[in-house]
Amino acid sequence: MSRLFEPELHKRYLSLLLVAIAKAFPEKIAFKGGTCAYLFYNLPRFSFDLDFDMLREFGAAEIDRFRGILSANGQAKEFSDKRNTVFCLFDYGKGRPNIKVEIGRRVWKNNVYKPVWFLGVPLLVADETTVLTNKLVALTDRKTAVARDLYDSWYFLTAGFPVNDALVRERTGKDVAEYLRETVDFIKRTYTSRNVLHGLGDALDEKQKSWAKDHLISETLRELERKM
Repeated sequence: MSRLFEPELHKRYLSLLLVAIAKAFPEKIAFKGGTCAYLFYNLPRFSFDLDFDMLREFGAAEIDRFRGILSANGQAKEFSDKRNTVFCLFDYGKGRPNIKVEIGRRVWKNNVYKPVWFLGVPLLVADETTVLTNKLVALTDRKTAVARDLYDSWYFLTAGFPVNDALVRERTGKDVAEYLRETVDFIKRTYTSRNVLHGLGDALDEKQKSWAKDHLISETLRELERKM
C-alpha cells in the first residue's frame, strides 16, 4: 500500500465519485461490490474501488460524460471501453493509491437491486443477498483467488442473509447445495493461515488481521456448512 494512503481521504474521493456518477446516470447503473458493502452494509473492512452494473447501455455521449466526471476530479488513467466493461484507474494525487472504477455490461438477470439515498443522492445498490451470492461465486470464479471474497462471504453469512438460489444456478449451472460443497472443498485446498491475508491485509487493522489469520477460514467453512 502506498506510503501516502490516508483512509479518510480515500473514502472522501470514493464518496465524491459515487455521488457524481449516481447523479449523472440515474437508473442506468447499480452500485455493487466491496465498497457498496462497506458504505451501505457495514462491512468491517476498508474497500478501495467502485464497481457498478450497467443496467442500460451507455452511448458514446455517456461514455464521454463518465470519463469527464473522472477527469474533472483527478486524472483518468488507462481508460478503456470494452465489450464487457468500461474501466478506469482514477488518480487523485502522486503517490496515492489509485481508485479502480468499473462499470460492467454483463449483468446477471437474477441480481436484485434496491433504492437508497447517499449524501442526498438516490441510487440503486445490490441488495444483501445479491452481494453475498456474487461474493460466494467469485470465490471460485476468479482466475486468481482473492481473500477479500472469503472475508466478505464470511461477513454476510454470519449476518444471516440467504443465498440467492436462482443467481447461483444462473452463474454456475449448479444448485446451491452442490455449489456450496464445491466451495468448501475449494477453500480447504486454496487457503491457509500463510496466504489468507494476501490481498486482504491492507483492508484490515492489526486486530482484524490477527483474527483473520487464526479464524477466518474455519469460521467461513462453518457458516457454509450450516447453509448446506
